[in-house]
Amino acid sequence: MATPKVLQEFRVRWDDLTSFMSDEFKEKWWQLICEKYSQRPFHNLQHLAEQMTLFDVYKDKLKDRYATAFAIIFKHLEYDPKASDAEEIAAKNAQRLREFCQETTFDQENYVANLLIESGNNCTDANLAKDTFGEEDLHYLIDFDMAWLGSSPEEYQKHKDAIRKEYGHFNDEEYTEQRLKILRFFLQIPNIYATRELRDTFENKARQNIQREIDELEKSV
Repeated sequence: MATPKVLQEFRVRWDDLTSFMSDEFKEKWWQLICEKYSQRPFHNLQHLAEQMTLFDVYKDKLKDRYATAFAIIFKHLEYDPKASDAEEIAAKNAQRLREFCQETTFDQENYVANLLIESGNNCTDANLAKDTFGEEDLHYLIDFDMAWLGSSPEEYQKHKDAIRKEYGHFNDEEYTEQRLKILRFFLQIPNIYATRELRDTFENKARQNIQREIDELEKSV
């Protein structure tokens, strides 16, 4: 649940991003964004705000910061934890973005839509090749989304608990099986983070957090 401060700060950001749009239009989409992101324990406004904080830190590295900001907002607008196809969800969010663009003047529509589709599985060639770094907006977009994996143990625990709630339709056995698959994949690939900056900051901590969670889950089996 986002705090009033987080909500207020994000509203200011939204108004800034949509400053050239009509008040009625921006309010309509603001309400939709709040509605969608408020429905979920993990992929919520707080998670969105955390990504935007990283966006502010690394925005000078982005080739199109304006488009990337919209990609962050639309990346999890539609999200169904029961869905098995991440690419299908990404396509839905790209369609949402196109609906948004149909109602206003936004010339980066195709660029943002491609970012959403390409980031669907949260993995790029730069994650899979040793000693390789990504420098594109796509790489930063995914790294911002995954940064929480490298947070403090206390913050990681909070995020982990929120994810479990979001996947409450799984019983403990089902959740453990699926979660272990994901976590083991992260440890198997050469790079959890594609960009040099976020890899330097979060990679080691993320691997420690993930290994700790794997150990905990394996003990519960």
